This record gives sequence, structure tokens and C-alpha cells, in this order.
Amino acid sequence: MKDVNSDRLNTTLAKQYQFDLKSLLKKASVLTKANFSPLLQSSVVLFLAFVVMGVIAQRFITINDDGSYIFEHQSIFEIVAICVVSPLITGLYMAGVKHARGESTTVFSVFAYFPLLFLVALTQLVNSILVQLGLMLLIIPGIYFYLASSFALMLVADRKLTPISAIILSCRVFNAYWSQILSVYGVFFLLFATVPLTFGLSLIWVLPFYFSAMGLLYDELIGEQGASVTASGNDVKESNFNA
Repeated sequence: MKDVNSDRLNTTLAKQYQFDLKSLLKKASVLTKANFSPLLQSSVVLFLAFVVMGVIAQRFITINDDGSYIFEHQSIFEIVAICVVSPLITGLYMAGVKHARGESTTVFSVFAYFPLLFLVALTQLVNSILVQLGLMLLIIPGIYFYLASSFALMLVADRKLTPISAIILSCRVFNAYWSQILSVYGVFFLLFATVPLTFGLSLIWVLPFYFSAMGLLYDELIGEQGASVTASGNDVKESNFNA
């Protein structure tokens, strides 16, 4: 019997899914409501991690009289920050994936991927380098790498791919549906724009909603761990994006 998830990925890479943005966002909203507590609590953990790192970073920043500043040991601090944040972000993404698959999570699930610290941190570091290099090359390549690598951390955590393999497969999936995935990011760009207007209150819903939507999008386009990542024209069948 064929692996359903293999067919799902093959169909995605063959560009034969019918991408329904409205349906995706509607189901993501339902999943967010059903799992709001663990998603919000995990988001708070991530937020506190950023706050703590910000406080620590201030100790290494010296501001000169002319407004310029010196960030001592900046490279070391950035690497440490990636090592702390990457597993937490991966945990939140994977919480969204698990909810899409009907599994439950708790706030402690956000710490579940620290054993993969080296791989997820390396993935995030490579992503950051690609984005920065891309931004130096007319900006657009940097934006592309930022969006195209959206699924890389989930691929490392869920399918146990290497960082480079995960980034490449993420780019292949993005390339297949770049305009539709871009529309998803467009919606969340508008939602995150409401955060300063609401003094941060809208973040209470927007952040859990974001991780739910990205987890659902990953599960619908790529599928579960262990499925084949090769696309074969003979194996591809018509399928719908019934998010």
C-alpha cells in the first residue's frame, strides 16, 4: 500500500493541490480556539526568552555620545541566542503540526526539541546567513529565502532531515505554491500590523493563530515523518487542499 503522506508531498511538488486560503485560515482558527491555552502559554515562554536575552544584551552594549554603539561579543551572543530560541520556535511550530494531526500538547511541549538543539540551531543559522546575503543582493533574494525556508525547522524536527536537505525541500515546496503561500504571509503581515495599534494585546491571538496556520500548512503540503521526498510523475494523483 502506498504511503498517503508520500503521495501528499509528491502531489504538492507536482503542483496539483488546489490551494484554498479561506479554508486554511478557517480551520487554523478552529484549531487555535481548541488549543489556545497551550499555544498561548508556549508563546509566553518564547516571549520571556526574548526579554531575558534583551536584558542580558544590554550589558554588552555601550552607547557613544554621537549615538553610535558598540556591541561587545555580538557574534557569540547571536549564536547563543539562536541556540536558545530555535528549539523554542521549533516547539511552537510542531505544536501547530500536532494539533493539525489531532494530537494534544502542553506548555512543556515547547521544550521537546532541545535534544535537536544542534540541528535546529544550525538550520536557523544557515537560514539567517542566506537571508542576510540575499538582503545584500537587491533585497528580494533575502525576502525569498526568509519565506522559502518557512518549513525548514519543521522538516528537521518532523522528518529528521539534515539542515541543508530541509532548507532545499522547503524551498521546493515554496516554489510550487509561492503565490498562495505569499498570500498567507500577507494576511499575517496585516494581523501583526495590528499589534502596535492594540498596544500588543492582539498578539495574544495572532501569535497562536500564526503557529496553528503554519503547522496546518506544513501538514497539508508535506505530511508526516518518514514519507518519501522524491516526486515521481507516475505516482502523483490529483488531490485537494481541503484545509
